[in-house]
Amino acid sequence: MSNHQIDEYELGERVRTWFKENSGSLITGVALGLGCIFGFQWWQGNGDKHKNEAAMQYQAFSEAAEKNDSVKTNVVLSLLESKYSDTPYLNFAVLRQAEILQSNGKNADALKLLERNLAIATEDNIKQLYQIRIARLHLINGKAELALKAVESIKDSAYAATLEEIRGDAQMALGKRELASQSYVKALTALDEAAPIRGLVELKLIDAGGTVPAKPGA
Repeated sequence: MSNHQIDEYELGERVRTWFKENSGSLITGVALGLGCIFGFQWWQGNGDKHKNEAAMQYQAFSEAAEKNDSVKTNVVLSLLESKYSDTPYLNFAVLRQAEILQSNGKNADALKLLERNLAIATEDNIKQLYQIRIARLHLINGKAELALKAVESIKDSAYAATLEEIRGDAQMALGKRELASQSYVKALTALDEAAPIRGLVELKLIDAGGTVPAKPGA
């Protein structure tokens, strides 16, 4: 096995390990899948110095984050934004930094970070991830109307279940129980039967006054 292949494997394992350890939300799990796909494709197609530098900066960011070194994470994140915005490592860092900020009660800073990078993102799937995270932060902040606005602009998404769940949460917060019930049913329809989050969505549906759809073959 060549050194290039080892580095490639080790980087993928670092990304997968981090997301596994920080999978408190569905978004991080989705980001893992996208990150690995985009990261590996980009890695294969851009074997140059710029790529290697971006990978090294992301590694430095991850190590600083593990040590709760906010000064260094901010410095490295700024560098990724200014010099490596064309690489997937910026997206990894932004999503992780937003999670860190949120966990520290800095929701406003997390929103600014996500909105800033949403404006420069070029991949539709990455844009949608940012919009979904933004919507969840609006819900946490008690701004259901803004959460609805964030998800309404997303069409034909691979994250249909997540979007419908968020829509239902926002509608419930606004007292629109019937609409929320309809959204939760759509979320369940889009979810795999074995999805870990399915039970939670079913509870939300019942709380909204709806009835959980019968399982196929039941």
